[in-house]
Amino acid sequence: MKPIIFAFTVMLVMLTSCGKQSSDYKELKAQNDSLLNEKLKLQEEVDGYFTSMNEIEENIEKIKSAENILSSQPAGKELSDDVRLKINEDMAYLSEMIKTNNEELERLKSRLKKSGFKSTELERTILRLTNSLKEESTKVVALHAELAQRDSLIAQLGSTVNDLGKNVEVLTTDVKAKETTIKEQDDAIHTAWYVFGTRKELKEQKIITSDGLFAGQKVLQRDFNKNYFVRIDARNTKSIALFSTKAKILTNHPKPSYTLEKENGNFVLLIVNPSDFWSISKYLVIEVD
Repeated sequence: MKPIIFAFTVMLVMLTSCGKQSSDYKELKAQNDSLLNEKLKLQEEVDGYFTSMNEIEENIEKIKSAENILSSQPAGKELSDDVRLKINEDMAYLSEMIKTNNEELERLKSRLKKSGFKSTELERTILRLTNSLKEESTKVVALHAELAQRDSLIAQLGSTVNDLGKNVEVLTTDVKAKETTIKEQDDAIHTAWYVFGTRKELKEQKIITSDGLFAGQKVLQRDFNKNYFVRIDARNTKSIALFSTKAKILTNHPKPSYTLEKENGNFVLLIVNPSDFWSISKYLVIEVD
C-alpha cells in the first residue's frame, strides 16, 4: 500500500476510536487534513504529468501526419510559388513543433526530478516520447534534404528543358532558313522569261539584232533589256495569249513540246511539255505583227 494512503487509513481508524471533542481528535483531524491536501497536490501533479505527455503524444501524431503529406509531393512535378511557400511554412512548423515539445519534455523531466515522485511507468513513457521526438526530428531533417534535392533537380531539369527549347528554336530557324533557300533555289531553277512584240519593238529593246542588211537576225546576242520580259514559273505556265493573228517563235525550243493554236482569231502558245520546252533556253521570244 502506498505510504500516503496507508497513513490516511490509520488516521481514519484513530479518528473513529476517539471522541470528537478531545485534543487527540483535533490533532488527528489536522494531520488528516494535511494528508488529504498532500494527496490532492500529488494527484494534481500526476495529472499534470499525464496531461503534458498526452499533448506531446498528440503533437507527435500531427508531426507524422504533416511529414506524410510533405513526402507525398509528386517527384517530377515543378512546384508553383504558392505550393513551394506552403511547403516551406510546413517545414518551419514541423521544426518549431519538435523544438517546443522537446522543451516541454525537458521541463517535465525537471519537475519530476525535483518533486521526488517516483513512477517507473511515468519515466518509461517520458523516455518513449523523447525517443519518438528524436526519430521524427531525424525524419524532418531527411525530408527537408529530400525536398531541397528534388527542387534542385526540378530546377536543373527546367534549365535543361530551356536549353533544349533554345536548341530547338535555333534548329527550327536553321530549318526555315534552309527551306527558304531551297525554295528560292527551286524557284530560280524553274523561273523562265518570255516576251512578244513586233520586230520594231524587239529591236528597240535589243532583243533581236542584225549586223547588216544581208546579215542574219540574231536573238538575245547583246545587252538586251531584261526588264522588258515577263517572269513566270515554268512549271505552271501552260499557255500564253499572243493577241496577234501572226506569231513566230524566235528562240530555240523543241518542236514537240509546244503548239501554236488560234483562239478567237488570235494565236495562243500552248506548252505541251514544260520541262522539254524550257530545256534549251529559259528565255522565250515571239515575234508578232
